[in-house]
Amino acid sequence: MSTPTVPLFDRLPEIYRTRDAEQSPAYPLRAYLGAIEEAFGALHDDIGRLYDNLFIDTCEDWVVPYLGDLLGTTHLKGEPRTLRADVADTIALRRRKGTLGAIERLAADLTGWACRGVELRENLGWRQHLNHQRPDAGGLPPWGGESITRFMVPRGGTAPVRDPASLALLGTPFDSFAYTADVKPAVDDVRHVNLPNLAIFLWRLAAWQWPALPPLVKGVTDLGAQPVPLARFVVRLDLHPLDRPVQLFNIARPADLDLGASGGVVAPLTRPDAVPDLMRDARITTGAPAGRPDAYVRVDFFDDTAAPPTGLDLANVGLNIFLPQSAQAAFAATAWQFRGDNLCAWETGLRQPVADGEIVIDPDIGRLLIGVGTAAQRDALATGAVPHLYTSFTYASPGPVGAHPVVRAPFERTGAEVREASALPGGTSLQAQMDNLDAATQPVVIEIQDSGVHPLDIGALAGTAIDGGVSVRLAHSLTLRAADGHRPVIVLARALGFRPVDAVDATLDAPAVRLEGLHLAPGAGFAAGSALIGRAALARLEIIGCTLDPGGHALRDDSRAPMTPALHLEDGYGFTQAADRDAFAPTPDIVVQRSVTGAIAVDERYRLDIADSIVDAGLGVGDPANGSFAIGAATDPANGWAAPLQFQGLTAFGPVRVSRVGGAGGLFAQRFEVLDNQHGCIKWSWFSGDADRLPPNHFCLHGGDDAGGARLAFTAERFGDPGYAQLARGSDVRIRTRGPDDDAMGAFGFLLEAHKWTNLQVRLREFMPVGVRPLVVPVT
Repeated sequence: MSTPTVPLFDRLPEIYRTRDAEQSPAYPLRAYLGAIEEAFGALHDDIGRLYDNLFIDTCEDWVVPYLGDLLGTTHLKGEPRTLRADVADTIALRRRKGTLGAIERLAADLTGWACRGVELRENLGWRQHLNHQRPDAGGLPPWGGESITRFMVPRGGTAPVRDPASLALLGTPFDSFAYTADVKPAVDDVRHVNLPNLAIFLWRLAAWQWPALPPLVKGVTDLGAQPVPLARFVVRLDLHPLDRPVQLFNIARPADLDLGASGGVVAPLTRPDAVPDLMRDARITTGAPAGRPDAYVRVDFFDDTAAPPTGLDLANVGLNIFLPQSAQAAFAATAWQFRGDNLCAWETGLRQPVADGEIVIDPDIGRLLIGVGTAAQRDALATGAVPHLYTSFTYASPGPVGAHPVVRAPFERTGAEVREASALPGGTSLQAQMDNLDAATQPVVIEIQDSGVHPLDIGALAGTAIDGGVSVRLAHSLTLRAADGHRPVIVLARALGFRPVDAVDATLDAPAVRLEGLHLAPGAGFAAGSALIGRAALARLEIIGCTLDPGGHALRDDSRAPMTPALHLEDGYGFTQAADRDAFAPTPDIVVQRSVTGAIAVDERYRLDIADSIVDAGLGVGDPANGSFAIGAATDPANGWAAPLQFQGLTAFGPVRVSRVGGAGGLFAQRFEVLDNQHGCIKWSWFSGDADRLPPNHFCLHGGDDAGGARLAFTAERFGDPGYAQLARGSDVRIRTRGPDDDAMGAFGFLLEAHKWTNLQVRLREFMPVGVRPLVVPVT
C-alpha cells in the first residue's frame, strides 16, 4: 500500500510560499503545482506498487504475463483471476505433471468451475484373471474387506439394483459401473468410455445460497392418532418466497483430505455430493446404503428471542432449516430423518406415510414436508399460515445477471441520508422507509438488510396521488439497494412511478433513481399486463444487478406463467400539465446493467443503455410472433419506434424495434428493426434473419436455413430455469467465440467462457500424459 504524498507546494521553502501568498491574485505558484500534482501522485503510487508487483498474489493484472514469462508458461487470455491462478500454480502442477490431481487442479484454475477428472478406462468391464486379481483401495481382493457390503460398487463393478442412491449416480461423473467400450469419435462433449479417454467434467452453473427467510406455509394437517413411529402432524412448506417451483442444488465443497488419492493433501479429487449439481431424491434419503443426506441438508436452531433473529448462519450444504431455539426442548429427542420424494400433488394426499421427525424433500420443485408427533412441535414450526422457522435453499444460474446474493461494493454514506429496511422482527419496513422522500434535504439511500419479501404500495405513501396517477415525488435522488450478500424481493401492489417534486427542479443530473440487487415482482392485486415501472420523470433511472420479474416461468403443472412487462415509459414523462412538460429539462437516461427484465416499452424521448442483460418478452428462437416486443415503443408498439438504444452484451427474447441503435454482442431471437438505418453500427451480434431492418453491421451472424446461417440455441428459454439464457454447446461455434473480446455473444459474454475452454485445451496439451485423450464434458 502506498503512503500518503505530501503536496508539492508544501515541500517548498517557507519564503516561496509566503511570496506566493503576496501575489495578486494570490497563490499562482500553488495553482501551477496543483495542475501537475495528479501526474506526480500517479508516479508516486506506481513506485509504491513496485514491491507488490514482485509477487503473483499481489501484483496488478498487467504484470501476470511478465511473471509467467519468468516461468516459461504459454501466454493465455481471459479472466484475470484464472490467469493469475494459472501462473501461481505453475511450479506445483509441473511437479505433479501427469497425475489426475494435477489435471483437476489445472481445470479448476483455468475455469473457476467445479470439476472432476475420471480415467474412463476404469469403467470398462473386463474379465478378471484369478491369479492376478485387481485389488481394492484397501489392498484386499474385491469384496474381501470387512467394511465391504453388496451395495458398495468398486470402479467397474455391476450396478446394485436394490440401492437407488447408488443408481442415482448412473451416467454422472461419479458413475463407477462397468461399461463396454465406446468407440465413437469423442467430439460431442459426451462421456465416451474407452481406454485412452480421460473425462474432465465441469459444472458451469453458479450455485447461489438464498439467505435465510421464512418459507411459505401451505398447510398444517392433523392426521389423528398414528402408530409408532408415524407422525401425527404434517407441516407443508414451499421454499420459494414467490410461491414458485424451484430446482434445488447443492453447493461445491472442498473434498476431504485423502493421502491415498491422486494429489493427496494438495488437491484431492472431487467427491460425490460435493459439487454444485441438482439434488437427487435418493442421495438425500436417510437409510439408503449410498445415501448422504448430511451432505445436502442441515437442521439447526436460531435465537428467536433476539430482534432481529440471530444464529441464521448458513452451513456448507444446499438446504438449511432453522428451528426456533425457544422450542429446542420440544425437539430434544428427535433424530431427524430425510427422504427425497415427489410432492407435486400433496394436496390430494401423501404417497407414503411420514415418520415422526422425518423431513420429506422434493428437490425438483422446492417443497418440504415435516412430520412431527406432538402439538408442541407443530406449533414450533408454524401457527396457521405463519411460519416460525427459517429456511435457506440453493439455486443455480449461468452467472451474476439479475438479482443474486453477491458481494456488493460499499456506497458513499457521506452527503446522503441512509435508511435501513428489514422484514425481520425488529426491523423497519420498506413501506415506512419510502415515506417523506419529497421532504428529503439530501440524497436518500435505502438499504434492505435481508433477503425476505417486502410489500410496497406507493399509493399508500403521502402525496403520491398526482398527475392523474400515483408517483413517488423526489426532492433528491434515491438509491434503493440490497445489502451485501442479500437479494430481497419487493412485491408491488401497483407500478412504480417517479417524478421530481416540481418539474422545474429537475436538472440534467438529478433527481436520479438507482435500483441495485433487487427482485421486483407483481403482487396479488397488481393489474394484469401492467409494467413494473410505469413512469420515470427523472434525469436517470439505473437498474443494476436487478431482476424485474419477466414472468414466463414454469408452473407446477409445467405450463408457463403469463409474461410481465418491465418498463412502460411514454413521451411527456407522465405530466398532465403542459407547463410541467415544458419545464422538465432532462432527457431521461434508462440504464440497465447485468439485469433480467421483462419487455421494455420506451418512447423516443428517452435514451436506453443496456449492458450484459436479458430482456424477455417470452418469444424464443423460432417462436411465432404474437405482437409482443422485447424492446419497442410505449405509445404505438406496432407502428412507432422505441428510444435510441445503445447496448453491450444483450440477449433479447422477442422482437426489437428502435429509432436508432449502436452496440455489440447482441443475441436477438426475433426480428430486429431500426428506423434510422443509415447511422449507428452493430458489431459481433446474431440476428434471426427474419426480414431484419439493420444499420451498418460488421462481423455479425444471421440465422436461417441458408448456407451461411448460424444456429442459435439456449440451454433454457424460460425464466427461472437453471440454464436460463445460457448458450447451448450446440450453438454455432462462431456465436460462442466471435463476440466482443473474441468470446461469446449475449448477456453472459463478459464471463469469457470461450477463453476458459480455449485456455484449458492449451494447457491440457502440455500436461496430458502420452497416449491419453482428454474429453472436456460440461455437466451443467
